[in-house]
Amino acid sequence: MLTLTPLYIIGWRMNEIGSSRVQKEITDSLVSRSSLYMNMLEFDLDGVIRQLQEFVNDDDLLKLTSSSEVMSEIEKMQSQLRLKSRLDLLKKSSKFAEDAIAFIPEMDRTVSANNNIIGDFDKAQFEALTKSTNRFEAPFLVWHDRIFISLPYPDPAVAGNQKPVFLLTVEISRSKLEAALQEFTNEGGRTALVGNKQPFIITNGATAVDEELVHDFQRVGAYGKEEKLQSVDWKGSPYLLVYNYSDKLDMSLLMYVPEAKANASLQVYRTWFYVLSAVSVVLVLLFSYSIYLIIHMPLKRLVRSFRRIEQGQFNLEVHYPLQDEFGYLYGQFNGMVRRLDVLVHEVYEQQYRARLAELRHLQSQINPHFLYNSYFILYRMAKQRDHDNVIYFTKHLGEYFQYITRDGSDEVPLASEIHHARTYAEIQSIRFSERIEVAFEEVPEGIREFPVPRLIVQPIIENAYNHGLENKRRGGLISVGFRARESAIDIVIEDNGDDMNADKLRMLQAGLLDKAEPSEHTGLLNVHRRIIIRYGGGGLKLDLGTEGGLRVTITIPREEGNGDAPLIDR
Repeated sequence: MLTLTPLYIIGWRMNEIGSSRVQKEITDSLVSRSSLYMNMLEFDLDGVIRQLQEFVNDDDLLKLTSSSEVMSEIEKMQSQLRLKSRLDLLKKSSKFAEDAIAFIPEMDRTVSANNNIIGDFDKAQFEALTKSTNRFEAPFLVWHDRIFISLPYPDPAVAGNQKPVFLLTVEISRSKLEAALQEFTNEGGRTALVGNKQPFIITNGATAVDEELVHDFQRVGAYGKEEKLQSVDWKGSPYLLVYNYSDKLDMSLLMYVPEAKANASLQVYRTWFYVLSAVSVVLVLLFSYSIYLIIHMPLKRLVRSFRRIEQGQFNLEVHYPLQDEFGYLYGQFNGMVRRLDVLVHEVYEQQYRARLAELRHLQSQINPHFLYNSYFILYRMAKQRDHDNVIYFTKHLGEYFQYITRDGSDEVPLASEIHHARTYAEIQSIRFSERIEVAFEEVPEGIREFPVPRLIVQPIIENAYNHGLENKRRGGLISVGFRARESAIDIVIEDNGDDMNADKLRMLQAGLLDKAEPSEHTGLLNVHRRIIIRYGGGGLKLDLGTEGGLRVTITIPREEGNGDAPLIDR
């Protein structure tokens, strides 16, 4: 849509420029018609005026006005007929003349070019038409709504009080003027001839509305004596008005047309332009929607599918109904997903087997760890013939080896793991009875059956014996406590050894992050790595205890199903 906007603006601008040019041609045409009609009217009536002036010297007219008393009736009749004939020629010389009349007061006769009329003298008309006029600036006289060009002889303006001996007049035809106006008027327009000093209005329609409109134009001064084109508002409707003033005839030619009709052709083009614009917008929207359905929607579905793949959902398949480029792309995507699913399962299985093998290996490292020390203790007690302690020792030793060599589950209830740690502590108490004491808290009832990996507590206690309390001659203490949290359980094992400091603590903490096994504290790293492999989190946290020794916190994360989920799901 944005790409088409500049083209639409250019098209709209071109349409406006074209409309302006067409409108200018329309107005120029109106002005040209107005000037042409006024020039034609001036030329025609100027000829009438000149012929009237030449008519003054007509022999028959002079005889009839000055010598009629000495003329016989036949001579009078012949002169009148010749005069009528020339009046007829005068009438025919103008396309707008209705009649040419000669008034002869001396004979009490009126000679007309129409209908072979030689009639009685009309005194009222004669007196009305003998008014003096400037025939080259304001030639018209109006009598009984009829328009005349008159030539009295002699002219009262020159002769003073002397009465005219004859009057020549040409009546201008309203109907012929209206017909000529009609020829020069555009469709839907109006034209009017308006007298200035003599009040007359001639329109091509000759309706009361036209006369009212022209009167309103006169009242508001919509036109003057200069040729001009302007827009005039009349009763809420805009009109295009062209007026042309003739200083020879003292009248104005008005051409006026409602702007809606004058611009009707332009309005048609504008309407079609708007229709074209609306259709273009609809087509663009339909095209955009089709592009959305054909391209955007399939791409959007494909992107959503890729995001599901990113989330590990490989059991999906997308369908596309058409056999086009997207159909091919969807097919290849489904094939890729199937291959990825196979590869991911293979990788998971390989990782599971590798982790399980590492877990078995780490667990197997503990099995022989305590064996050689136990045999030395048993050897010493047998040599001393300490039969009671031999019985006690071998019982606990049997339970110990039975626990670590059991081929059952890799996880046991926490209570069982703590019982094994107690067994180990009982065995060690025979060796360190005077130096080291081990204190176990009772396992809280809510976590007694919580499943934990086997052999995670005993190696930590063993590390306390071998390293934390190695140099403790008496008063050594190892405490074992428990904390139950919503997300995990903690087993806290703390000794009160004297050799732990901040530097050694940092070394131990760094050792937990090192994949290579250190020469010392193998049990700590063993337990930590097994928990991390099993749960993906948790493990050991090392810090200084309240008694100055090492405090080891074993964190076992809680899982749904009490941690019984298979390793491959983690």
